[in-house]
Amino acid sequence: MKRVILFLFLILAAASMSYSTTHTIGNSGFSFSPSSITITSGDTVNFVLESIHTAREVDEATWTAGGTTSNGGFDLPSGGGTVVLTQAGVHYYVCVPHASIGMKGTITVNAATDVKSIIKTLPDNFILMQNYPNPFNPATTISFSLPAKSFVSLKIYNALGKEVSNIVSGELPAGEYKRQWNAADFPSGVYFYRMQVGTQTETKKLVLIK
Repeated sequence: MKRVILFLFLILAAASMSYSTTHTIGNSGFSFSPSSITITSGDTVNFVLESIHTAREVDEATWTAGGTTSNGGFDLPSGGGTVVLTQAGVHYYVCVPHASIGMKGTITVNAATDVKSIIKTLPDNFILMQNYPNPFNPATTISFSLPAKSFVSLKIYNALGKEVSNIVSGELPAGEYKRQWNAADFPSGVYFYRMQVGTQTETKKLVLIK
């Protein structure tokens, strides 16, 4: 249950990070308002301007000089419009009719944070898988996983409850394991494998057919 809750939490967190945010820039007279904002890559910027104002992206030198030559970025007409910015860094823009009197602004775009690591959680208790193949002849594989370093006992018993093979008996670190049982010297029939980790035990049936 804890693993399911953690998995759902990570999915929701990753999903929430994938949604973009919309930022609005207006004007107050002959000034952009706000004139400087910081956003995340992929966010939307909505320019809501009076009809006499535009928003054109320029390079830093042009912006500093109060010029209006486009740098190939966004170029919104009178009244503004919407733009989505994905390139990290500072975007400089001006109002074309009023750049010379200082109507300009900046948008700083930060790179988006991606979830790049895969989080693998171990179970709260040990897990003993059904052997494969089953039925088998003459060998089969038993898989199990441990949540923490533990002393492990894995034994095979016949239908009368007599121990016939000792697969594992010792301390193992947390992780996933596979152990093979070769029953070439045993007769066909029903057998059981029993795993004990601390005070916890689990038993499963396997069938040998020759």
